[in-house]
Amino acid sequence: MVRYRELLLTALAVLVLSVALGVGALFAGTRIVADAAEAVAETSERVDLTPPPVFLWALPTSGERVDAVSFVFVGDVMLDRTVASRIRRTGDDAYPFAMVMSDPRFTDADVHVMNLEGPVTTHRAGPDKGEVDFMFDPRFVPVLKAVGFDAASQANNHAYDQGATAAEASRRLLSDGGLLVFGDEVDEGDVAFATTTVRGRRIAFVGFNETASKLDETVASSTLALARRNADTVIAFMHWGAEYQDRPTRAVQERAHWLIDHGVDIVVGGHPHWTQGISVYDGKPILWSLGNFVFDQDWSTKTGDGLAVRILVSGQETSIELNPVRIDASQPRFLDGDERDVRLRDLATVSDASLTHQILQGNIVIPKE
Repeated sequence: MVRYRELLLTALAVLVLSVALGVGALFAGTRIVADAAEAVAETSERVDLTPPPVFLWALPTSGERVDAVSFVFVGDVMLDRTVASRIRRTGDDAYPFAMVMSDPRFTDADVHVMNLEGPVTTHRAGPDKGEVDFMFDPRFVPVLKAVGFDAASQANNHAYDQGATAAEASRRLLSDGGLLVFGDEVDEGDVAFATTTVRGRRIAFVGFNETASKLDETVASSTLALARRNADTVIAFMHWGAEYQDRPTRAVQERAHWLIDHGVDIVVGGHPHWTQGISVYDGKPILWSLGNFVFDQDWSTKTGDGLAVRILVSGQETSIELNPVRIDASQPRFLDGDERDVRLRDLATVSDASLTHQILQGNIVIPKE
């Protein structure tokens, strides 16, 4: 009996001690949490914990849909003739792009698009067409990619300078080099468009060349319908119009309206070698001609004046940042200050009057209807 009471008392003592220890630990834990909260509060007073701003051009995380997509479009890029000679003399294959390739007005975009004014191929095919017989060495493909280009139109009047076989090889070489290729000198079918997805937005690029013959509207409308079904945004990069003119012809104006009536959201043009103005039709922008970007037409001021545009497409609006360039010895450079202001004034005089104020400011905003 005595033994039983001793065991009972021992057990009660152990129980009391355990409870005491537990309560102590509870109070200690509460004090630790309180101290940590005080430390965070003190740190918050010294350090700004506001999340950093999200830049519009930042890449989305996997699976995230970001509606706004940005593009840089430039005009004609030609890497033969005197341009090639200048590259050889400098020993730098990226020579034509040295003044722009690190400039935010070029780099800050999701997709960079050019008109490549000729085929990438290894040899010339007869007959010799003289000074307007273009071909570009395949070594330039990785250069174009490294500079920052993502897509190239081959819808122009020089794509077949070395024949149809070379034109097909050019598309293959560009594609293998990581560039999205669209357009053809004569074919308005499936080869005329290409699609990609950027930030969850499906983009279709369509390229048509209308410098030698009128567009086959039956084929072209089928291509546009296919592009429209497979994209949220359809952009047409046209080769059209009369060379060395600062305004579009009536035929070009009618074609731009036809394109928009058939589902195109943005129309960008080239071929005149001069910069032309900007219009809006049915709430959609038309950039009639971006002029040259890399060329060797040093013999006039206007052939040395080009326009690069940064286009931002969102669910609410389309905005167009206007960046005039000057080409010196086949090197484009962005203009600033008075030079830029003069060029924007010139651009405004050949554009829709309703856009004058925005063009002078260097940025056009077109709300979605």
